[in-house]
Amino acid sequence: MKSRLLIATIALCSLLSARVVINEVCYDPAGADSGKEWIELYNASGHSVELTGCKIYSGGRSYTEDFEFPYFVLRPQRFVLVGGSEVANAHFLHNFSFQNGGSVSDGIRFVNADSSYTDTVIYDSPNDNLLIDDLGLPASSCAEDAPEGCSLARVCDGWDTDQSGADFIVEASPTPGLPNHVYADYAISDPILTDLEGGQQLQLTACNLSSFPPREPAELLIYRDEQLFHSEEISPLAPGESRTIEIWISGEYLLLCAQLNLIDDPNLENNSLYVSYLGTQALPPLINEIFPAPSSDKQEWIELYAPAATGDRAGYVIVDEANNRTPFSLPDVPGYFVLCRDKDSLLQSYPDCPAMAVIEVSSWASLNNNGDSLTLLDADQENVLDAMSYTAAQAISDMALQRTVSQDDSIIWRVGKPNPGQDNDIHLHQLPEQDAKLKVLGSPCDPQNAEAITISYNLPEPSNRVNCIIYDLKGRLVRHLADHAPVEARGLLSWDGRRQNGSYAKRGLYIILWESQADASDKVFRKQLTAVIR
Repeated sequence: MKSRLLIATIALCSLLSARVVINEVCYDPAGADSGKEWIELYNASGHSVELTGCKIYSGGRSYTEDFEFPYFVLRPQRFVLVGGSEVANAHFLHNFSFQNGGSVSDGIRFVNADSSYTDTVIYDSPNDNLLIDDLGLPASSCAEDAPEGCSLARVCDGWDTDQSGADFIVEASPTPGLPNHVYADYAISDPILTDLEGGQQLQLTACNLSSFPPREPAELLIYRDEQLFHSEEISPLAPGESRTIEIWISGEYLLLCAQLNLIDDPNLENNSLYVSYLGTQALPPLINEIFPAPSSDKQEWIELYAPAATGDRAGYVIVDEANNRTPFSLPDVPGYFVLCRDKDSLLQSYPDCPAMAVIEVSSWASLNNNGDSLTLLDADQENVLDAMSYTAAQAISDMALQRTVSQDDSIIWRVGKPNPGQDNDIHLHQLPEQDAKLKVLGSPCDPQNAEAITISYNLPEPSNRVNCIIYDLKGRLVRHLADHAPVEARGLLSWDGRRQNGSYAKRGLYIILWESQADASDKVFRKQLTAVIR
């Protein structure tokens, strides 16, 4: 009887431990490996699992034992982290000697106490050493080799098909001891408008295009003529699952925009769509904003605004003063569209810019820092649809020129903070309340963590010229933020913490010298401010 009970207990333990998996591993940390390598296990079962006597092996030519667990009980849906002395929050300290990939496959294996169960990740290729996977055969599916500082992580916690190539991805933002990022690809598609008494019914389809489910629900936002009209939560979709959403719309509109937001969605191209009112007359696009003088880490771009349209849009051409030409086409929907040479780089520089708004072009009419003129033509290059020009004084480093309309309906090109893919006046609603003429925001800041110092100005006159210069405590020039720049009464100037040559300024206290003069006055306002880079 006792022997039967013992056998049953061993069998049960083997069954339970079969849901403990290698969830994430960092075998090539940044810099020297010693004390920094780590492995995270995850209990994907509904039962606690005792890990006493379980082992971790590392594999190059063959698997060799690297670590054995002392007494430890891993609860359901929990993690255990084992790593070197420099791994924060590790449950167990151990200096691993994992292989770093290279010319052939390497592997890491978890084996339970009685060797009846394994979980294995094999990475890099080819598998010339014939390392065995969890099917007992030389592995034919291998995960990518993670670059230095990255980890290998399961596509979602506990996901296990026994195929390393399908189960693991390279993770640039490791999460030791915490849930993995889940890069599920959601899409929204198939808009259908049905006319009903008193309004319309909009039908959309949300779909999970990935082979694994997300961890969090998604959020569906519907904008009506750029104003939020409807929002709802979309509970997690199973792999390949689609869900139909219906929204009632009363009254008239020019444009509907549907946006499906999911944390860590890797493909934003299919997360938005536009539906325009079919009764609206087609109108040509307009040049709306340009970025002529970028710093070394950014690029030039041109933003166009396309009013509501019907029918297919033809191609267009932008011509500069030197007769350089940028041909392009726009989708048949209203909205803001940004022309540039490198879409990925622009989205990194401006994370608030909608990915669908960016159009990459192969030929570029460069924007001259000494002043230039731009003409927008139709595809046949016979009809001028729009035109603008600017001077050298308006081409201020890292500032945009934005189309605005004055009270007498004339067009004014205003220098302002760049915001591609959005309304030019969007930042005006974000200006802080202040009684003082100048206010420094964001100090202290960490520029290398994408933080910036902002100078908010509130000047008494509607039209001004501004000089703004950053110095260090020794009086050395650090950065020109504005050089006789035309500004309105309210606005912002931003310092990204970089020097004039593009390098980051060192930690410390910096002096901001401000000088402004109203266009209608000879009086000059001067002010000295301070800011801290940390």
